[in-house]
Amino acid sequence: MTTRWIRWSLPFFGCLAVAFFSLSWWFLHATPGQYRDVFNLVYRHPMGAFNRQPNQLLMDTVASITPGRALDVAMGQGRNAVYLSTKGWDVTGFDVSDEALRQADVRATEAGVRIRTVRESSEAFDYGREQWDLIVFSYAFAPIRDPAYIRRIHDSLKPGGMVVFEHYIGVPGVQSAIGTVPPAELPRLFADFKILRHDETTAKSDWQFGRRARIARLVAIKRGD
Repeated sequence: MTTRWIRWSLPFFGCLAVAFFSLSWWFLHATPGQYRDVFNLVYRHPMGAFNRQPNQLLMDTVASITPGRALDVAMGQGRNAVYLSTKGWDVTGFDVSDEALRQADVRATEAGVRIRTVRESSEAFDYGREQWDLIVFSYAFAPIRDPAYIRRIHDSLKPGGMVVFEHYIGVPGVQSAIGTVPPAELPRLFADFKILRHDETTAKSDWQFGRRARIARLVAIKRGD
């Protein structure tokens, strides 16, 4: 029985491995329009490959913070945006996926709260200047390794405004994928901020069905003028 199971299962897991690495390559080379198409498919899938509950780091961080204006970058289906809104935050979120935004609006209605949703990419979104008390990067497809982008985020925060970040470190095959970070890189990228928390660990991720992976977490605030 065991031998038969192995014989039948090897092709299946082989196909999964090929699909994973093909998707990894695709993420490295896709255009923003292609990102929209693939994430529309991801969010339409009834199982989903992601955690539908709010990010734990975000919940822990905002538990003792007075609500203000929050921005959820690449918000997905709205799990974090809706959570923040239920806690009194004035929330705007954006994503390239039409389906993600549709689901976010439905979740907000079901929760009895309001959020603003915008279909836009991380690069093209207008972050403004001194607009936000909180910016959330939860497995967000955003050019976080670009110092110019970090400057935009810095300038868009109010003095004392906070960034909450969580994403993969060096996912096999997609180390350079947008949004992921090299080991020990976040403190350098956020050198102009006051870092309240930074850790790199192996833990269950919010994507890939909760598989254990190397994850970087950061909580930082914009220094007051």
